[in-house]
Amino acid sequence: MLSPSRERPARQSLGMVSRSYDHYYEDVFVVVRVGDVLYRLSAAVLAKQSHVFATLFSLPQTSGSVWCTEGLSDDEPIVLPGHSSADFDCLMQFLFGGPSFREKIPAIRPLVSLLKMSDFFEISDGCTYAITNMEYHPDLDLASRLLLCYQYNIITWLGTAFRGLAALPLHHHTESELGRIPMKFMHSLIAVRHRVTTHCLTLAAIPPPVVAGFSCVTPGTCGHAWESAWKHGPSEMLRHPDVDYTGRAVLEALEAANIPSICRGCLEFSVANVKDSGSLIAEEVFVEDSVRELTAWMGSC
Repeated sequence: MLSPSRERPARQSLGMVSRSYDHYYEDVFVVVRVGDVLYRLSAAVLAKQSHVFATLFSLPQTSGSVWCTEGLSDDEPIVLPGHSSADFDCLMQFLFGGPSFREKIPAIRPLVSLLKMSDFFEISDGCTYAITNMEYHPDLDLASRLLLCYQYNIITWLGTAFRGLAALPLHHHTESELGRIPMKFMHSLIAVRHRVTTHCLTLAAIPPPVVAGFSCVTPGTCGHAWESAWKHGPSEMLRHPDVDYTGRAVLEALEAANIPSICRGCLEFSVANVKDSGSLIAEEVFVEDSVRELTAWMGSC
């Protein structure tokens, strides 16, 4: 049973470095240093979980005729550069915390740290645990989800995150959110939003044609009523300065509309024509086109 040394105060000072209170085990033999913190850990557990650690511990213990003592004491730890002790602590909690730790749903930051460390040290269980617990985590915003999707090739997150961000004009997102979006995805977001905006303004400016009903006897009156209704209904919604109506919302409003001065047959046929054309849900097609392109791009990287 691995047992942390509890008789020491937390992070006992050893000059410029200190010992980890939770993960400095007296009865195991490998000492690693991350940042300014020392960890005494089970080499067997680390090697079993991580190909990187297994390779590290399998390296020759001699250099010429000199026996290497790296990792055997606090004075000569194995140094793991480029990582923070806070991130490494999250990995150690996962590896040595036991079932009680894994039954919890951690906060988002420890999960991101766990994913980062597990990816670097090739610990598949850690990656799976972090990704599974972050998938529906309420504190993971769409921009961060898209960033993690890019950094760790989590392609299954791409569609949800991109659709959510593309649903609103870019000025609705904060500077912080936009700053976290990788350049490739940002370019696609700008392109798809420009395409959506151009399409909506075109629809607003040019009413679709009226389709005459079989029994219509006033086609001129119906045509004028249809164009007027479009101008004061869907057109205003598509150009609304304060509310970003989706094309689907405009279509639902059109289907529910009761337009005076147009016969029932012309109204039904004209609304059906708009619906069948797909013009009001084209923005969804634009977004899906971008999702497919980005998915293919990520798959080729």
